[in-house]
Amino acid sequence: MIHALVSSPANHARLDEIRGEQVLLSDSPSSVSDDAIQEMPVVLMQSYSVHGNEASGTEAAILYLYYLAAGEGPAIDEALYNAVIIVEPMQNPDGRDRFADWVNRNRGGVATMDSQDREHSEPWPGGRTNHYWFDLNRDWMVTQHPESKGRIELFQTWRPQVLTDHHEMGSGSSFFFQPGIPSRKNPNTPELNVRLTEEIATYHAAGFDAIGSTYYSEEGYDDFFYGKGSAYPDINGSIGILFEQASSRALRATVSDGELHYAFTVRNQFVASLTTLKAGIAMRADLLTYQRDFYATSLEMAQKNRSGGWILDLDDGRTRAQLFAQLLKRHRVEFYELTQDVQVNGKTIRAGNGLVIPDEQPQYRLIDSFTERTLEYQDSLFYDVSTWTLPLAFDVNLHSYSGNLSSVSGEEVISVALDGGSLVGGEAQHAYLMRWNRFYAPRALNRFMEAGIPVNVAHKPFSILVDGEKVWFDRGTVVIPLKGRDTPGKTWDANTVHTIAKMAVKMDHVEITAAHTGLTPDGPDLGGGSMADLTKPRIAMTAGSGASSGQTGEAWHAISERFRMEVSLIEPSRFGGADLSRYNTIILTASGLSDAASNNILSWTRKGGNLIVLSGATSWALRNNLVDIESMSIDMDSLTENLDYHQMDEARGAQAIGGSIFQVDLDTSHPIAYGLKDQMALFHQGSTLYSFTGSPGQLIGSYSMNPLMSGYISEEKLAQLPGLASVIATGEGRGNVIAFMERLNFRAYWYGSQRLFFNSIFFGRSF
Repeated sequence: MIHALVSSPANHARLDEIRGEQVLLSDSPSSVSDDAIQEMPVVLMQSYSVHGNEASGTEAAILYLYYLAAGEGPAIDEALYNAVIIVEPMQNPDGRDRFADWVNRNRGGVATMDSQDREHSEPWPGGRTNHYWFDLNRDWMVTQHPESKGRIELFQTWRPQVLTDHHEMGSGSSFFFQPGIPSRKNPNTPELNVRLTEEIATYHAAGFDAIGSTYYSEEGYDDFFYGKGSAYPDINGSIGILFEQASSRALRATVSDGELHYAFTVRNQFVASLTTLKAGIAMRADLLTYQRDFYATSLEMAQKNRSGGWILDLDDGRTRAQLFAQLLKRHRVEFYELTQDVQVNGKTIRAGNGLVIPDEQPQYRLIDSFTERTLEYQDSLFYDVSTWTLPLAFDVNLHSYSGNLSSVSGEEVISVALDGGSLVGGEAQHAYLMRWNRFYAPRALNRFMEAGIPVNVAHKPFSILVDGEKVWFDRGTVVIPLKGRDTPGKTWDANTVHTIAKMAVKMDHVEITAAHTGLTPDGPDLGGGSMADLTKPRIAMTAGSGASSGQTGEAWHAISERFRMEVSLIEPSRFGGADLSRYNTIILTASGLSDAASNNILSWTRKGGNLIVLSGATSWALRNNLVDIESMSIDMDSLTENLDYHQMDEARGAQAIGGSIFQVDLDTSHPIAYGLKDQMALFHQGSTLYSFTGSPGQLIGSYSMNPLMSGYISEEKLAQLPGLASVIATGEGRGNVIAFMERLNFRAYWYGSQRLFFNSIFFGRSF
């Protein structure tokens, strides 16, 4: 990502030295004296327009850079001497490109304020999100996108004392700066952080008072979720500041008190940039001291924690565990090789198959906040999700360990590479067997399918002999034969199969075993009826007005970017006349389809299609009688009958599920749950819950008896939850319908539940 480092010429000549002094504040806080702090510059990171259609921030950043470069006089000289300023003018180039292209193409010589004009009516999906329609301001923690990875690398390289994040909001507002709503502060954020934020706010207030702009704070926004740009710094010893400017979303806009001009919005963002610099210089010693003490007290907290640390099991879900470790490493978490076998929670983790993460390290607070499960909250309303427990999202075994960590720890792991693929038994004489237990197994399967090699999936467990020993294979094992029926035009070269098997082991980290005969000691033989044919998915997905851009983007990213598969994105309005015979799999993310579109999809399904209904389209499936479910309701009249007017919104809001993690019981004998455990953590967002009213065998996933694993849910909804529907798979004519009530691909970091999604793609036509 493009950024500028601005400071005095003298500071530029010794940037490496300055950075070295800065990192000591976190890496070795006890070595930094108060006298040393008096000589250090403050580091400010000022970031603009992470939402591409909130464009005023980027324009202000360019003006601000000009001011810093061209300004003259004692005040600017002093500021540049006492600060290193990192300016990131455009955090989301793809989103800004979409927005700028639209407004510039649709504006004439005289700009109009008419809200019905095309300039004011940005088309789906809008410029807020990145290329794959993800909100990058929710990616600071999970860092799944290249923009965020670059930004976090920059942040962790310099570890600024203040980070500002410039946004826009609804045109009817004024200007917001933090602190946010006091009751919604994350409890892991120190109280002194809030006090310093309040002091910085006085500089913003003075700046806006001087130009006569209205503003507010402590209302509407919060700092609870560490995945946002203004909150992530708070768990890293920095002060995060959110700015929200009322948006014109065009050159001119009509608002309640007259006209809002784009130039006015840019001016306010520019003033906030200046007041940040002024506050940073004035509060320099306090900000540096705060960061040093944040890390010093973090180490003290870790030393008092009797758990000692964590051991990450790499044996179970190896690829997902390594991806989780890569995420931690991006946030400067230290971990070490496991050098001895250890017993933890009744399991032996073998030497070389685990990573040791000690509590006693600078990022103790960050580790704790990324991995904690939360069940109690000061407030029942949330600006974003109420939980994000990363080990549950990755479906990895991260064990708390109270033993002597130093005795089982080896060298520090500097970087983590994905590995663990294996080919057992040499070159196959009959078939290759690929276990369905690794995250990228669908990508490996697709390699064989792309080459035109017929493959099968085992619907029953079986065994084969490997070097004279019996080895068992579970349901979901993929069978790749070297030779099939002698059908003209359907033959393939065995050498191609050998080559792809080796490639899949290397690139997709899967476990493949060579079978030298189709005869098995136990279970069905490799050519029997329990080995179902699989067909290469030909996928279409709703994408456009009426579809959820978030869920569509999540699925698109997973299929195309992560698993390297082709998918056709089709406007919902075109489904009525589209030739759906080109596809064998359709993914629905839209609920408001026309009658023509609905009828075409229903006819296609009944002729043998595999229809995957994501949670954004559940109501469509219900209206069209494809799933036997009933929406659950809460008697809001009873809940609010004795409340005053001002309490009503909060009472209703308390029934919302902004994002919580529930445990689901899975029927792992069904193809949709192959390769998974009997219970899984799934992420639920949305207040609607459904009871199941269908036939036995259709309910593949239901909420457990004690379903709440982490996050907020009202007592009333929690009482309803056990046994309700989460995953449904049912027949419709010659086709199948698979419906999910959860966000399986949520924000690209729910690696655990994403396996359910790909099971539905590859195995959805096999039952």
